[in-house]
Amino acid sequence: MNGLKIIQNREPSFMAEIGQTTIGEAENRFAAGHKAYVAYLHGRPAAFGWVATQSARIGELNHEFRLPPNHRYLWNFRTLVAYRGLGIYPHLLRFIMTIELAEAEYLWIMHAPENTASERGILKAGFTLTGQVSVINGSEVLFTTESQSQPLAEVLNTFGFQKSEEQPASCWNCSSPYLKNRTPSCCCAPKNKECTRNLYAQAELVL
Repeated sequence: MNGLKIIQNREPSFMAEIGQTTIGEAENRFAAGHKAYVAYLHGRPAAFGWVATQSARIGELNHEFRLPPNHRYLWNFRTLVAYRGLGIYPHLLRFIMTIELAEAEYLWIMHAPENTASERGILKAGFTLTGQVSVINGSEVLFTTESQSQPLAEVLNTFGFQKSEEQPASCWNCSSPYLKNRTPSCCCAPKNKECTRNLYAQAELVL
């Protein structure tokens, strides 16, 4: 993409400002081994994302895990409003893949089921679907489908998930007990999808 430049950023104050968080939170992320990448379009910050190298927490699932040395977990990606729809996200992901796969063997990323834009960007970058993750009754995190690209036992051991055949929820907005930004209306109806208002959250996990 013309005018696009991606760099690794190590400045807590900048990452706090662009990510709308505190400097202390950004400092804690760096101290915990997380890396930050920022995409610039014509010299202006357009998107960013973080890469966990040691441990991570999936806030939407209230689930924490430690990563094996050769694994990375990509998280907290955001494209700034003025730059959405330009295809920057998959470019950012592919750049990170190129850099991180020089040291790591596996890269993981997750998206909420209703975030189809994120799903498109992830698949376009070259990731493949591994399975779906749910949290049932606000406590137990489960792996809901058989992995096609990775031995299931390895996936479960990596993230501390348990295997389940439960039906996944169609959206977090109506099912996740941990969702911070909830909209008053269901996001399934405009997409002609029936909302499965299960008491657990679901996401797609891809490798």
